[in-house]
Amino acid sequence: MGARLEAFLCEALRYSSFVPVTIPHATTADVQLDGFYIPRGTVVFINQWSVNYDPAKWKDPHVFDPGRFLDAEQRLDRDRAAGVMIFSLGKRRCIGDQLAKLQLFLFTAILLHQCAFEPNPAECLTMDCVHGLALKPQPFTVSVRPRGESEGLFLGQLQGKET
Repeated sequence: MGARLEAFLCEALRYSSFVPVTIPHATTADVQLDGFYIPRGTVVFINQWSVNYDPAKWKDPHVFDPGRFLDAEQRLDRDRAAGVMIFSLGKRRCIGDQLAKLQLFLFTAILLHQCAFEPNPAECLTMDCVHGLALKPQPFTVSVRPRGESEGLFLGQLQGKET
């Protein structure tokens, strides 16, 4: 896979932390964790946002920097990438995380290969988000157009024609 695209996606997932808090879990036994006593039956949430923005783990966590996931040879640093928490953690992590990451990679790669994107010059783009159970971007508009050689194929597909 393309290391720079993978690094971009890792940083997009880390930076967005679009599911900032996991779904609730409950302890099945009394637990001691870092000196804290957590009784059986306690509802537990993981604050994924705090992990993805921990300055002890991420240099300048409020800066969008895909390069943080590339090593000196511009290959993806898989250990660093594994530090992004977006699909929870441990035995209860999302079982579809690898499939989701693969689909995200393929979808993004195809869009970037086939289309060019331009922001609306009348709008001020921001990385701010709308807060809720899941974080989502502020409303914005973008222009999308087919790229170069693929333009004929792309337009033919949109119109339902073979080219």
